[in-house]
Amino acid sequence: MWDVEPESYPDIAEDAAALAKHVIEHTENGSIIIMHVMYRSRETSRQALPLIIDGLRQRGFEFVTVSQLLENR
Repeated sequence: MWDVEPESYPDIAEDAAALAKHVIEHTENGSIIIMHVMYRSRETSRQALPLIIDGLRQRGFEFVTVSQLLENR
């Protein structure tokens, strides 16, 4: 299951910087982040993606598929 679901918090879901900050601060080794960027109403989430990716890479995280993550547990 996912453990980081930033769009569930209305106080940050409409602010790309706040959304990114939440994800970066709450992600741990093995975390699964769920975001619904495919919906038209999630423009803020799409804007947050580059911030999230850069922030997590700066913290040393590597992005893998869920299958790869579960395979390596």
